[in-house]
Amino acid sequence: MDEQQIRQVVTARFYQSLSESEVEVSAIPQAQLQAIVNGLADGLFAALDAMESEAELSATAARAPAPATYPADAITDHAETEELLWSGRPYLSIGVRYELTTQRLRLIRGLLGRSYHEIELVRVRDTSVTQHLGERALNVGDVAIVSNDPSHPEVTLHNVKNPMELREMIRKATIREKERRGLHFREEM
Repeated sequence: MDEQQIRQVVTARFYQSLSESEVEVSAIPQAQLQAIVNGLADGLFAALDAMESEAELSATAARAPAPATYPADAITDHAETEELLWSGRPYLSIGVRYELTTQRLRLIRGLLGRSYHEIELVRVRDTSVTQHLGERALNVGDVAIVSNDPSHPEVTLHNVKNPMELREMIRKATIREKERRGLHFREEM
């Protein structure tokens, strides 16, 4: 559900509640009453945002990276613990979160139930950013990622804040991970 749909539901429920309680609001002009309803919807967005932020903090604390333990023969010079580089979510949305670590990009969807999709950074081939005029004014945009991942070869991170910075972070993390694994770039002609 997007912001406009939520506003419509809040507005409909507000007027329905007024009707059911038989409260007549004639002293307030219609435009001002609608501003009050919009304020309620904004408050709802803020409350949901606070709830999700609180859930993200507790989830991050619960899964604090523990040192990885491997059998002695599996440890190499390239072994490294995974660290969270960036975490964000689409502008004005709940239930979707993106995470960039030193080794992969995670797409997490769902409020009550969860679905996870991960793309290993060594599989990332290209990234691009798309912003229309309104998104440029808000400094949000879409970051498209092309990868060799068989299940999701193209993934778009929608409406993320500072999309150019995120794209650059993904690019640098991809280069570092490929170097760490000893992979070299070779372009096919």
